[in-house]
Amino acid sequence: MHTAYWHIGHELAGWSRELEQARVLDEISALVLANKVDALVIAGDVFDHQNPSSAMYKMLYEFFDELAIKAPDLLSVMIAGNHDSAGRLEAPGPLLKRANVVAIGSLHLVDGLPDLERHLIRVERAGKTKGYILAIPYLRPADLPGFGAPLEADMASPLVHGIKQLYQRTIKACRQQIGALPLVVTGHLHVKGASLSESLSERRIVIGGEHAVPADIFGLEADYVALGHLHRAQNLGSSGAKETGSLKEIGGSKKSGAKKGKSTATKPSRQGLVRYAGSPMPLSVVERSYEHGVSVVELTGKTTICNHQKLSRPVPFLRVPKKGRVKIEEVCKALEALELDPKASLAQRPFVQIALQIEGPQPGIRAKLDEICLQFALRDVAPDIAWPGQQSAPKSLEPVKRLGELHPDDLFKEAFVEAYGSEPEAEHMACFHQLLNEVDR
Repeated sequence: MHTAYWHIGHELAGWSRELEQARVLDEISALVLANKVDALVIAGDVFDHQNPSSAMYKMLYEFFDELAIKAPDLLSVMIAGNHDSAGRLEAPGPLLKRANVVAIGSLHLVDGLPDLERHLIRVERAGKTKGYILAIPYLRPADLPGFGAPLEADMASPLVHGIKQLYQRTIKACRQQIGALPLVVTGHLHVKGASLSESLSERRIVIGGEHAVPADIFGLEADYVALGHLHRAQNLGSSGAKETGSLKEIGGSKKSGAKKGKSTATKPSRQGLVRYAGSPMPLSVVERSYEHGVSVVELTGKTTICNHQKLSRPVPFLRVPKKGRVKIEEVCKALEALELDPKASLAQRPFVQIALQIEGPQPGIRAKLDEICLQFALRDVAPDIAWPGQQSAPKSLEPVKRLGELHPDDLFKEAFVEAYGSEPEAEHMACFHQLLNEVDR
């Protein structure tokens, strides 16, 4: 089972999600048992930040402890993502080993390659070797033996060159050691052609002017590449393909041509599937419509079959209204139609994004919305507010503009509208120009 981006400790607009995360982990545990999984892979960003609370550690360790009791033969492998502290993830390694859990936080090199004694992990069942997992965590420039080397013709940066060299040389060394047995390779990075969330909330985690790597960096020898970092579950096709091809949404999307609960991808051996499992629950407002889940992968040595299994939503995530917008005086009536449970505990209250049309200046509008939502046992997150004359998509969905492409007047007008809900008048612009001239002097 391939999962990623658990982000234990994540908060949404300041609201705790501890209850949701605990229920999601319970469901993942149940799916592990139901599918008789041999190995569970968590492809990075186990925690939301590098200094998790004791409660967050407790949640993770209780999950592994219960799994070790219910499925004693299960191997769990988790790698560090860019949000994780490599050292903190690895620190309890000797204790985690008793629960058959391997934590790989950082890369250990021997003669310029990852130490296979540490990074190549055998998957066993009843004493029989079923395959191997090459656990490569989030990579930093210092981890890359090819960093700064002469570029290949198709490489845009030395960093991408280094990542490609590391993966291809290491996978080749693995093949020499394990022969034809199934090989799963992990990674926590952004692959070209993959679809980011509309909020662009995934950090660009490769530096040096290049934040995405081509899918062919994994070569031809991996049966399945289990990726983490992007929130949307998606299949990037064969690891050996020169082109990533068109994106295929997983989980019953029309693009994929697959039905829910059915195999979503079958690839010949050594032309492994490159895939993001996505996050197990929405981590921002724009991810509300995603089909979050886990990827159950069957490797026979001849075929790789991936089955996306959707996870339930522990807490409803609503938009009011479902389409269009409401005025501030219409909000209460729209919320009354939801027939919510006023006695729901804070952790069980639905999240709601209110799409609001403002007709004029509305000071304190956010505080007013928060107060209304509390009356209706709702948790308000990132309201979608359209100010007078604005009918376009929310700012978070608009293309990112470079600072050098914007005139100072445009930036000032945008900031003024965001702060006060109306366009600046001539007097405001005159004051701004006066300040601008003083700064230039």
